[in-house]
Amino acid sequence: MDKELEAITSGTVGFFWPISEGGEINKEPERGFVSKDNSGRFEIRTLDEAPDVNAGISLSPNRTKPKAIISVFPEGSAVLLNISRHSGTANFGGGRASAYNYTSRMAISRFPVEELNKAKLDVRVRELRAHFPGISQWAGLKVSNIKHERKPDGRLRAAILRLESPEDVVADVGSLSLVIGGHWEVDNEGDRTSVYSPVSIGVKAKRPRDVSELLKVLLRVQDLVNVAYDTFVHIDGGTAIMGVEAEPTRHPQFWADSLMKGPANHLLNKEKKGIPLFTLADLKGAQGISRWVRLYDEFPSAFDAVAAPYRLGSMTWHGYLRETAIGMERLIAATRKKGRPEWAKEKLVSLALARRVGDPFVELVADTEAWADLFWGVYNGGKHQASYDPNPRDIMTLAISGNLLLTAYLLHRCGMSKSSLSDMLKNRVSYRIRDRIKELVRNPPAGLQPNSSR
Repeated sequence: MDKELEAITSGTVGFFWPISEGGEINKEPERGFVSKDNSGRFEIRTLDEAPDVNAGISLSPNRTKPKAIISVFPEGSAVLLNISRHSGTANFGGGRASAYNYTSRMAISRFPVEELNKAKLDVRVRELRAHFPGISQWAGLKVSNIKHERKPDGRLRAAILRLESPEDVVADVGSLSLVIGGHWEVDNEGDRTSVYSPVSIGVKAKRPRDVSELLKVLLRVQDLVNVAYDTFVHIDGGTAIMGVEAEPTRHPQFWADSLMKGPANHLLNKEKKGIPLFTLADLKGAQGISRWVRLYDEFPSAFDAVAAPYRLGSMTWHGYLRETAIGMERLIAATRKKGRPEWAKEKLVSLALARRVGDPFVELVADTEAWADLFWGVYNGGKHQASYDPNPRDIMTLAISGNLLLTAYLLHRCGMSKSSLSDMLKNRVSYRIRDRIKELVRNPPAGLQPNSSR
């Protein structure tokens, strides 16, 4: 992390210029303090040195939420983006000062302060690159390589470290470009040398864009990586290029809470995330990620059912099953609306998806028709009957299997083969869970399915 980001995350004083939606800037800055709270968001508190007597105890109706806030502080400069909250207090007389409060979800360091002399400011960006530590096996990229040289007696003579960024893998995501490559840094302090070599995944635009457009693509990519590792995979850094800079000599760095902060109950492991359930190669490279991002906008409920739990943290099994079933319903409805393909005409949407995925799911549940009836019946029971209260273990079993089916279908749409789907499903759950699913389908307990799912 560079000194500017480190300063505002740990807390620093500075001057702050709120920027309107149209880029207008007040030449007189607000004086205040910025720091990062436990949620990963930036809290800015500034003095209102000319409070409006008509404002009462809140912001004046004429003061709108800013588009961004430019800050200059003793350690450097930054632009704070994604302003999620603004408020204020007005005090007249007495011993309390009036103040403004802002909450920002993203910061980019090294904003060019010479831009403050202009009548309007452009806070758009042309590129964001996020650093994903520990996913080189998923990406199939190797940035660092160590070669050992030994003496005749077998003892080590030397270790040679070579760092080399692999050639970028590029795919189009609409009018944006997705870039997957490597990043490396070396820090040599005395007799301690540290090497940082994460996978770099970036989004580039030909012309400056609102940061939310590029950030959305990175969030979708992170969702896919989360699914691959079956956990929230945090981003621990990233670089940016602002629209006002053609090519900075040193790229600014950014912080975004949505990319870098997992759910509250998630324990970050920066060193090892295990073996991924599937790889970038299984998705046919960057084009598979591009399809994932584009399909997310087409079937948001289905993708949210698969990806959102990694961001939200723990859910009840009833909620997990319900969100999965809703994702299935809306996916099939959208598919039918686009052209009514034969496979989507099946009345029971869980059966339609099970048959579409085919053998990989049959291997998991043994009888797709019996499973589909059971899954949909339990969903309907929880939705329509207040007294319906089956064994939580059975709900868990059906919720897991249903979500795996939805995951498999979406990955297949992104280019994954049936063979890779089969491997993914086998590795995603233990033998115990697979046996439990098949036993539940063969011998469902009385009362588990309250009504016909048809």
